[in-house]
Amino acid sequence: MSLWEVRVGAVVLALLALIALRGKRWAYLAFVVLGLLYFPAQNHWRVHAPKCEQLIPAMQVLVLSLRNYAHIALFAGFYWMSWVQFRRTDARVVWAFLATLLVGALVEIAEGMTGRGAAGGHCRVRDLVPGAAGALGAALVLALWSRLFRKPGYVRIVQRRQAVAARPPVAPPRVVIPPRGVVPPPSGPPRGFPAPPPDFSPTAPAPPVDGVPTEEVAPRQEGVARAAIGQRLQAIRQRLLAMLQRLWAVIRGRRRTIAVVVILLSVVGAAALVILRLPAPAPTVTVQPTEAPPPPPRALQAEAEGYYEPSYEFTVADRRFTRLTLRPEPFVTFSRIGTRQEVGCEEARIGRDAVRLRCEFERVGVVTIDGRFTSRFVTSQLDAPVLSALITVTNTRGEVLYRARDSFRWHEPD
Repeated sequence: MSLWEVRVGAVVLALLALIALRGKRWAYLAFVVLGLLYFPAQNHWRVHAPKCEQLIPAMQVLVLSLRNYAHIALFAGFYWMSWVQFRRTDARVVWAFLATLLVGALVEIAEGMTGRGAAGGHCRVRDLVPGAAGALGAALVLALWSRLFRKPGYVRIVQRRQAVAARPPVAPPRVVIPPRGVVPPPSGPPRGFPAPPPDFSPTAPAPPVDGVPTEEVAPRQEGVARAAIGQRLQAIRQRLLAMLQRLWAVIRGRRRTIAVVVILLSVVGAAALVILRLPAPAPTVTVQPTEAPPPPPRALQAEAEGYYEPSYEFTVADRRFTRLTLRPEPFVTFSRIGTRQEVGCEEARIGRDAVRLRCEFERVGVVTIDGRFTSRFVTSQLDAPVLSALITVTNTRGEVLYRARDSFRWHEPD
């Protein structure tokens, strides 16, 4: 695949992931299918049977596999997508985790079938460890998020009512405000009550209110500024107190969850500290040879130790011909019922291509074998003939008892 096609595919997968996070099931399924088809498409649709490593590695190898942070982040995001898709089920955490592991296994199989992927195209069980770690981390974060921001049970969710038509604003009554420094005249007696009687006391009457001289006193600018600042500080203080009270109420209402989270984080931190302090495995240094050694020479059939069995076992003087041996010593073997007799060959010429043997058989005659090797080098095929020879048996008077050409198969020594 070209670089342009890879970028277009990445953009399409990113858009499908965003739509799947909105709860769209079709986007989730399309993301999984297209993500799995990415591997054979990158290999031009050439696939083969995968060979997966099913052995569980040692703890140190598993710890090293946890350093694949990109793999962990990708599967954490996929767990989030699965968690959103299973929002209407009771065990959404378990189903999302199983879906993440299933997709991780399918990804490993796809890498093994195509030889492509981040792990070099290997199908290994240990490559599922980063995916499982990312799913567990995402599950912990989402559980904390849902615990902290979940509405309590007594809050009822009701549908929003339709907006009522706004009433026209009512004009406020007009109030006449007198100018500064002028005292308004006293109002008359309220309705239904008689006017007060006149004052007949001997004291001098007080001057009327209208005649008292008044003067306008302007407030000081510094006092007004201080009062405004004090009011703002008081408002800020009240807001902070309200926020702290709400926070304290949340902490008291979810104190068990917070305690569990603190304990889990402590355990995870301690485990991470112990794992990071484990000694790293010593790197294996392999010395590359400067020049490849020459392959060992192939063994010649004429120099191979073993025996040769004829395709036809003939009989002479109640003795059946069963075997021919060239190395380490040349001899022929005849057998009778319950016995086996080996006849040595005094005259033997064994070359790379041909062989000639002359063996004197006591009380029977002379056995002569002239043949050629059909296979120059040693073969591992037990049913393939490697020697074709003419066998002649004459008696002591020179008469020919048996004469025929036969083929021999080679066997390793017993």
